[in-house]
Amino acid sequence: MSVPERLAERLRQETPLLRQAFPNATLDCEALVVILHDHLLPAGWSHDHTDVLFAIPLNYPAGQPDNICARPDLTLAGEMTPGNSQGIQQHAGGPWLQFSYHIDPNDWHPHADPVKGSNLADYLVGALTRFQEAS
Repeated sequence: MSVPERLAERLRQETPLLRQAFPNATLDCEALVVILHDHLLPAGWSHDHTDVLFAIPLNYPAGQPDNICARPDLTLAGEMTPGNSQGIQQHAGGPWLQFSYHIDPNDWHPHADPVKGSNLADYLVGALTRFQEAS
């Protein structure tokens, strides 16, 4: 898949913002995903850490990211399936457990300058709240 030049330029602009907010994050411009490596999970999960992934839509930043993924073997403590999990999805050449996480479109405010509007780091901040309560 070839990434449109406008999107590729936007991702180049956002990479430093993302890395400043999340030093362990990488932005894969070919696969159109952000991966946060080795994210510390709160108590109640089957693992202490997980990689976290979300996909970047082709119409980004007008279209906001949707859903968040974690390691495919992540469960709640006691091997229970987390609520709002959507099963295993394929992203960036591998399996990921996808969780429902959505931003209200009224809360997404992109701007030509990523510093002045909604951006990938903002999305990740919100999406990580999905792991705050193991349920």
